[in-house]
Amino acid sequence: MASERGAVGARLVALDDGGNRTFDLIATARDAGPLRESNPTVSPDGRWVVFASSREGDLHQTKLWIAPLEADAVPRRLNPRTPASAIESHPAWTSDGRAVVYASTIAGTFDLWRVPVTTGVAGTAVALTDAGTHELTPALAPDGSIAFAVVSLDGASHLALRAPDGQVSALTAGPSDVAPTFSPDGAQLLFARPVAREGGLVDGDLFTMRPHPGAEPTRLLDAPFTDESGPVMSADGRFVFATSVLRGEADRVLFSSIVHVDLTETPRVLRVLTDRLGATLRLTPAVVVPHLDPTALHADPEYGPELKRIMEAMIEAQTAESP
Repeated sequence: MASERGAVGARLVALDDGGNRTFDLIATARDAGPLRESNPTVSPDGRWVVFASSREGDLHQTKLWIAPLEADAVPRRLNPRTPASAIESHPAWTSDGRAVVYASTIAGTFDLWRVPVTTGVAGTAVALTDAGTHELTPALAPDGSIAFAVVSLDGASHLALRAPDGQVSALTAGPSDVAPTFSPDGAQLLFARPVAREGGLVDGDLFTMRPHPGAEPTRLLDAPFTDESGPVMSADGRFVFATSVLRGEADRVLFSSIVHVDLTETPRVLRVLTDRLGATLRLTPAVVVPHLDPTALHADPEYGPELKRIMEAMIEAQTAESP
């Protein structure tokens, strides 16, 4: 599943292994205005999806919502007592499916919170961090450790690890590391980091490391000209999916898509999920099924040439529409 951008904002959709849209995940009223729905996370038993949504607020004031994992599901607020002024974002289920960890500004800056969830009903949320910085994008290991991004008030960011006993230690020095995720066995941590290119250009790539202080990160795959972030892994640890963004002047987003790489391939090839209806703006993927079809995923086009073709088609269409 992923967040798909369109005329009515960004909505959650279900995708098959080939990248084709199969159905809308969340029901929306016909007269609803633009919505921003993103960062879905599926419970380990596959029954529930929690996501960030701007419904009942403006586009930047997201709260967490929960719904059954089915077509056109009717969602409800996960934490209905959260004040309207607070933002909730980036939910992640614990490996036992008993709770959701997320980021919230309910106390001022973004802190990490944990809320128990039983059969789709949330209990009382408890704060996990309170450091005066922004703690964002939590990722949970099977042993209960939480990796997250620490963003200082000046914008610098590094990764930290909260152990099951509550002790917090720095994992990376930064200054711009974000969006961690664990491999299914918890032995590796993936994250996004900017890379300087020739000519002063900078783009984000995915890196991997052991989740221990002092471990040396290595680049997962070199993808120049685009920003890759928000990695997620398949249940068997074979495939990595991520959001890829192509930016233009003034950092304007020209195109966003879901890309993936098979870690068993040599050399590794970055491919893009394609839709038979054409290029579609998508972001924040989540893997739902326990077993993916490698044949279908390998049939997706290589990202670089396909992105070039998409952008040329978009430019040609815009030129044709110009007077």
